[in-house]
Amino acid sequence: MSQTFGRYTVVGQLGRGAMGVVYLASDPMLNRQVAVKTVDLGVDDPEEREFLRTRLLRDARAAAVLKHPNIVSVYDVFEDGGRAYVVMEYVEGDTLAARLKANPLPDAAMILKVLRQMADALDYTHSRGVIHRDIKPANVMIDAAGTAKIMDFGIARITDTRTCTPTGMVMGTVEYMAPEQIRGEPTDGRADQFALAVVAYQMLTGSTLFGPHTMATLTYKIVNEAPPPPCTRNAALPRGVDAVLAKALAKTPAERFTNCCEFVGALAQTFSGAPTAPVGPAPVVVAQPTRPVIPVPEPAGPAKRSRPAVLAAVVAVLGLGGALAVWKPWNRSPQPPDRVADVRPATATPVPTGESVAPRPVAPPKPQPDDAKPARVVSTPPTVTPPPVAPKPAEPPKATEKAVALPKPQPPDANPAKAVSTPPKVTPPPVAPKPAEPPEPMEEAELLPPPPLSKTGTNPTPFETAIQRGHEQMKSKDYPGAIQSFTRAIALRPNYGPAYYSLGVAHQNLEHNEVAIQNYSEAIRLAPDMAPAYAARGVCLVRLHRDPDALIDFQRALELKPGLAFALNGRGGVHFRRKHYRMALADYDAAIKNNPRFAPAYLNRARAREAVGDFRGAAADRQREAELRKR
Repeated sequence: MSQTFGRYTVVGQLGRGAMGVVYLASDPMLNRQVAVKTVDLGVDDPEEREFLRTRLLRDARAAAVLKHPNIVSVYDVFEDGGRAYVVMEYVEGDTLAARLKANPLPDAAMILKVLRQMADALDYTHSRGVIHRDIKPANVMIDAAGTAKIMDFGIARITDTRTCTPTGMVMGTVEYMAPEQIRGEPTDGRADQFALAVVAYQMLTGSTLFGPHTMATLTYKIVNEAPPPPCTRNAALPRGVDAVLAKALAKTPAERFTNCCEFVGALAQTFSGAPTAPVGPAPVVVAQPTRPVIPVPEPAGPAKRSRPAVLAAVVAVLGLGGALAVWKPWNRSPQPPDRVADVRPATATPVPTGESVAPRPVAPPKPQPDDAKPARVVSTPPTVTPPPVAPKPAEPPKATEKAVALPKPQPPDANPAKAVSTPPKVTPPPVAPKPAEPPEPMEEAELLPPPPLSKTGTNPTPFETAIQRGHEQMKSKDYPGAIQSFTRAIALRPNYGPAYYSLGVAHQNLEHNEVAIQNYSEAIRLAPDMAPAYAARGVCLVRLHRDPDALIDFQRALELKPGLAFALNGRGGVHFRRKHYRMALADYDAAIKNNPRFAPAYLNRARAREAVGDFRGAAADRQREAELRKR
């Protein structure tokens, strides 16, 4: 093979990933073999393309300065013909993923060795401000000597930028992502620690945290649910493993270990047989402080030994009873919130007679003598809590009530209760509620038709009859009837994925989004390559304001079927909601380019154009959308 990338001559292909191909190449200048990873920068939007290129150069340069025996070094990065090339150290061996596939449960020595080396490399990079963000077995090489080397430092975030949210959430391998990554929050080295703990969990149990699930289910479980304890999946593990991994897998980063080496050190201690220090919130034995102190009495002497304690308890009870009799807490009524606010400043400085400390002069308390105790004010029954419906004209604080009845001279933060007592309504209606806030994109029409029924013969079976009837009911917008027909079809053939998809479409038209998500998930389970099911489920997730899950589904749909207008339109809706109008326009443009007759994309693009001030283009899109609706 005579293909060359820059000065590097391609020798062969090492593998293929989501971002491109990895080649084995030779460097004639330095006379060494290297691995060249391609990164596709083919983005239509010039601003996004420049953003990707800048990030690629910046992060690859940051990774190039990392020198560690457990990190695959980055030698060079360059761009040529709309594609970026990252030249790395060539490691002859297998990935950790391949090793685990051949031997899902390696021995403890191998597990701890690999984890120690990975932890040391991660702490080294974290101390230099570099976070990997995509730690997983496929990104770890094991060479012939058994040394672990982490790949793709500085590249994981670059290549995942095309599939990330505007907040920077990496849409990488969901099984190893930390909760804060899924939520799109800022991340630090503790996100890599979480991923390292997932790798450890897999090496110890032979499974990831929750096993195989759809992306939406996995993201929900990682954020909200605790995984099964490792010992429930591998009874041979030491007891302390559960607590150590629970701490490293904590949902909140602050609850995890200080660094990765501390985590692996605690894990290794459980295998050594030495007693481990408490590593998390598990030891809650503080609730019984006296039990461990008292020795277990002999059968003959508990009464004699416990007599002083009984006498002391009797004296304490009598003293407590006397104190309660003097204090009489049962006669003390609870204080209302406004009374508490009055008394808190009075504890520092006594309130003068007739003066009110509360900022709300609703009904000041009656004048009290100067020697009145502040605590007495707290315990007095709340006689002034109800608002005076008809104030007595002869009461002294009439001037205060009159001031309350006049709302005009009051400051803007006046009590809303006073505004209720004023008959004239002075608040003018808002002239322009949200002039610059365009409505959210259309989702009602973003529904693909049910998959076509394969013709098996002239006489349709009961299953085919149910499917055909469901299709007809969908066309006539009889969605409840379609639900019955597709449910009947599923009962006749439970493993037919398109029937679940069609049932989800019917529920989605009735705004039964949760039920539709369940049906789409079942369709995906039965037919993992059904791109429309991912896209339709993403629309339901958008409706439920679960945008991170929706973006994952839209991206998966585009991976299975690039250019799927339905998925591009849905992803554009998420960008639109987050007011990233240029990114939304790019998705709407791509949707229309791939399907010029897809009417919802025109309407959504019109709204995005209005948001950026392109009213002429928006008018043209609205006209085109109306023309397509009439046909």
